[in-house]
Amino acid sequence: MKFRGAEAIVETIDWHGTKAVSKVRNRRGYRHPSLEKRLVLERMRSESRIMEKLLSAGIPVPALYSVNSDANTIIMEYIDGVTLEQALRGQEYEKHLLGTARLLSTLHSLDVLHGDPTTSNFLVKEEIYAIDFGLSSISDDDENRAADLRVFLESLDSHHSEINGREMFLKEYSEWEQSKPVLEALKVLELRGRYNLMRG
Repeated sequence: MKFRGAEAIVETIDWHGTKAVSKVRNRRGYRHPSLEKRLVLERMRSESRIMEKLLSAGIPVPALYSVNSDANTIIMEYIDGVTLEQALRGQEYEKHLLGTARLLSTLHSLDVLHGDPTTSNFLVKEEIYAIDFGLSSISDDDENRAADLRVFLESLDSHHSEINGREMFLKEYSEWEQSKPVLEALKVLELRGRYNLMRG
């Protein structure tokens, strides 16, 4: 399996006899080489630090095997699961959706913003794993958390409108004791988005 995205090339590899995932961050040709090298290095370090933080907290994310800054490469655990996008089309969609709400609220409770929490960036195995932290960051700002939530909800609405999962997801997310200001910020963001859409 090989996937070329905007941020990186991701493929499955053999890592000392173990199936693993290699992620090589793309270089942008339009930037000055020294600036590009520094930005790629900063993103790699940020991604690996955030994954290590989550792993140490017992959060289900892929284990890190190697971080090679010279080759712009991260080698990590291969999770043999299906994407949340696929799982939500099955009979246990409610269980998986509620589990994802708990997982995302846990990330936010640790001040971690996923950055791109679409239904493609969670894997369902025995438990739900968060993957692809290439756009992740650290923040305790409720509006930033709300923006993270909004990305997930937009992904849910666009790919899974048949399950009407929005209210279910938000109700479970609201079980986090610090969720109230995040949910209030989400309402503001969505109202702002609708206003801008109406203005054209």
